[in-house]
Amino acid sequence: MYSKEEAKNIRLQFWNRFKSWSGRKRNRKGLKGKWIMNDTGIKQMKLKFIFEEKQALVCIEIDTKNLDKRIELWEKMESLKSVLESKAPFSLKWELDFTLQSGKTVSRIYEQLDHVNIYDPSCWKKVNDFFYSRMSVLEEFYLEYRDYLKYGVQP
Repeated sequence: MYSKEEAKNIRLQFWNRFKSWSGRKRNRKGLKGKWIMNDTGIKQMKLKFIFEEKQALVCIEIDTKNLDKRIELWEKMESLKSVLESKAPFSLKWELDFTLQSGKTVSRIYEQLDHVNIYDPSCWKKVNDFFYSRMSVLEEFYLEYRDYLKYGVQP
């Protein structure tokens, strides 16, 4: 087991390396080095990377206390489900009511990579590739349909 400080340093090392690696790769493709993540322009919607001791996830998450707003955004995403799934060469899970460890309920569209551990550097390359390939698709999709998700304007 790691001390709290050692565990924090290992997590920081992973995220700093991923940020640097993916930023260079994105720049070579003519994209901004930084991922959209929380800067979606829709307060309730985020694109997220999650890497824990047993799994890694890439997701679109709808997080708001206002259930009506969460359902409204979820229904817009569902109306685009076939479009997103045709762009994604991987299988997404759709959960309207996803309960976080904190007990909070959010809506989440995600893909999960099992049997990886943030504290095992031998997993990092696999997770980097997983994160990059999946988030690239989700981010491109989001940018194409952002106005519809935000304002209801069809693309």
